[in-house]
Amino acid sequence: MSDEDEFNNAGSVDSSDLDSTEADSTEGTGDDDLDELLGRLTDPDQIMSETSSYQDPLLSGMSGPEYPAWLGLRWREIPEELQQEAWVGLRRWVDWLIAEFKIPAAIIPNCWFRHSEIVAELHAAMNLEYKTWEEKAPTVNAMWMWLPQLQSMLEYRLRPMVKELGSCGKGEHREPAVETRDYDEDLWEQTVFTRRSTATIDRPAVDEDPSFGRVRLITDEGELIGESDIFGVGPVRTAACASRVELDGESIAGANDFSVTVTATHVPAGGSFVWEEAATPEGPWGVPDDEENAHEPPVND
Repeated sequence: MSDEDEFNNAGSVDSSDLDSTEADSTEGTGDDDLDELLGRLTDPDQIMSETSSYQDPLLSGMSGPEYPAWLGLRWREIPEELQQEAWVGLRRWVDWLIAEFKIPAAIIPNCWFRHSEIVAELHAAMNLEYKTWEEKAPTVNAMWMWLPQLQSMLEYRLRPMVKELGSCGKGEHREPAVETRDYDEDLWEQTVFTRRSTATIDRPAVDEDPSFGRVRLITDEGELIGESDIFGVGPVRTAACASRVELDGESIAGANDFSVTVTATHVPAGGSFVWEEAATPEGPWGVPDDEENAHEPPVND
């Protein structure tokens, strides 16, 4: 049998089979079945139950970046079970950094891992370098943050730091001295157990009597520990001296106007300027037309 005959035979369908199929497809399609089908298609609970497991393939890779569990932690806070992994990861990164940027031992010595201050710098730099590229997309972070900060760390922090270590920068490790402080414990206790509190108190009005206050220090149980001196709060203060008004003018040849500045000292509360003009020094004085609508207090001669 040829391929063509086999295809034709496989594609032929008995008409009785078609009739049977059509009968099955039309069976049970009455009004009740259609109502049930429409109800299922429009039921929100049914829709959510059938689609809740769907996830857009484009979003499948957006669950967040994968990075070591110790990266992003303070070096001193890395848990015991991750410390060895952190050391190995940091060394691999430092080896890459040295090779990539041709960094001499005078900046990162062979014994860098024995100096906590250098470890802190390199661990922070590793975090920054990762953060710069974590989005895996075009970014300006490398030019703005990573490369300038790397240069600053190498030249302005690590180089002077290693120079102070002496022989370490030349390949001869010298164990760093442990820095401690001999505290004055009495002075420390006085400082750490000191409490300060500040409150803002409204002054009485000008025509009111002064008020007084004090501060009491008590325990949670209400026991008195100490109290302050009594203090007084006087009325709102006003200018104590007579006001003095000074003028300063500016005249420019060719200008159509004249600029004048007035300065007043010891102005009492509510004081304001009222600009007046007259044709002669003797008056009569009046407020310019453009100042008539200004809400200025009257002037008592």
